[in-house]
Amino acid sequence: MEDKNEVLYSGPHTMGTKPIILKSWSADFNFYDEVLKTIPLWVSFPNLPLNCWGRLTLSRIASGLGSPIYADECTTSTARISYTRVLIEMDITKDLPKSIIVQDSLGKEFKQMVEYDWVPQYCKKCLMVGHDCDGVQDIAGTHKKF
Repeated sequence: MEDKNEVLYSGPHTMGTKPIILKSWSADFNFYDEVLKTIPLWVSFPNLPLNCWGRLTLSRIASGLGSPIYADECTTSTARISYTRVLIEMDITKDLPKSIIVQDSLGKEFKQMVEYDWVPQYCKKCLMVGHDCDGVQDIAGTHKKF
C-alpha cells in the first residue's frame, strides 16, 4: 500500500509532453464511465518579462488558466530566458486560451501569449478525451461513439 501511494502521489507523471493519469484500480472500475475534465498540461509563456518570473507572480499568471502544479527546471533556474514553462491542471472541456491578460506589479496590463506543448483532443459529444468526432457521422446520419 505504501509503494502504491508513493507512485500515485509522486506525480504528475508524463511521457514526453503527454500526461499519464494514474488512479487506483478497483474491481468495479469502468474506463468508459471515467470522465476526465482536468488534465495537467505544459504551458509556455513566450517572452514573458523577467520581472514576472518570480514564483508567486508566475503562479498568479498560471492561475488565470487553471491550477499551477510546478515550473520546469529551466524556468526555476532561469537557464532559459526566452520563455517560462509551467505544468498547469486545466479544464479541457473548454477552449484553451491562446493569450491571457496580465497585470504587472506597476498595474500595467499586457497581453501574454500562451503556447501548449500538447493539446488533447476532447469530444464534446462523447465527453471523452482522445478523439473529436465533431462532424463525423455514420451512414444513418447518427453520431458514432468510438
